[in-house]
Amino acid sequence: MNSFKILGLLLAYPTKELQQHMGELKAAIEMEAAVPAKLQRPLFQFMDDLARRNLMRVQEDYVALFDRGRAHSLYLFEHIHGESRDRGQAMVDLSDHYISHGITLSANELPDYLPLFLEFLSQIDFSEAQELLGETIHIIAGVGAKLKAKKQGYHQIFRALEALTTVKVDEKFIEQAVSEAEAEDTSNEALDKDWEDAPAFDGTGQADCNICPSATRHPINSPKAGDAPAASH
Repeated sequence: MNSFKILGLLLAYPTKELQQHMGELKAAIEMEAAVPAKLQRPLFQFMDDLARRNLMRVQEDYVALFDRGRAHSLYLFEHIHGESRDRGQAMVDLSDHYISHGITLSANELPDYLPLFLEFLSQIDFSEAQELLGETIHIIAGVGAKLKAKKQGYHQIFRALEALTTVKVDEKFIEQAVSEAEAEDTSNEALDKDWEDAPAFDGTGQADCNICPSATRHPINSPKAGDAPAASH
């Protein structure tokens, strides 16, 4: 289903190509109608804003929002496993699931990167995609709630993702996420401290790491709605 891939594209690092094809992406979401109509309007407003703003400013805002701290990390397992051994096993299991569907990742791709995960969901049966999305929706909704609390338009993407699964998000989980967002220290000093990561897979299982600096973003080749999925087979 194209809507999964398009929402993933919107969460990837912004490019000029993405801005240029925003109209086509909106049309594809509208035609597929998987995202409820009541959520399409605010999502499209965000997409229009993303398309018309200065690209360099959009990219700077993206890096500040998703790359400089842990709260909005797009690496799903980071939110629950940090850099523990459990995260390593979870990524192996997810990679094996990709392979079972004929999708092989390159060495520099982490399977829990949300845009990559959404592209994978776009290539499999919708009912299975809904089920897999449901297994991660509490994490996704939590990040979305933090973005909404900070009045960040990106939260519209996370609202759309919530609507694509039948799993109901635990409201207590959302309340906790919002509370964390309100208490978060966003000073430069706090952000610098946030980069002081624990050793990878140290067995602590609790301390979240920052976005792994060795991981490169999934190279989605084109934002055109009709393109074939970019993951290799």
